[in-house]
Amino acid sequence: MAENDRFDKFEKKNGRPVKEQEEKKTKKVLLSMTEKQHKKMLRYQKMFGKNTLTSTLEYLIEQGEEKVLEELESFRGR
Repeated sequence: MAENDRFDKFEKKNGRPVKEQEEKKTKKVLLSMTEKQHKKMLRYQKMFGKNTLTSTLEYLIEQGEEKVLEELESFRGR
């Protein structure tokens, strides 16, 4: 019976899988930037192969968070 349970999610409906409530992006943030900053973000978008500026910014934020957490861990170890 457990074998069939694995495939239930595929049989219920076609299309995108349903996201959990906490995974839904419902919060909007207004971000203002200069023309120079915008051009830099567009270059990053191309460089990282991202489809949107939002995904580019999310990627940069994630990378920055990882770097900060690494620095905090090394600081604690001292």
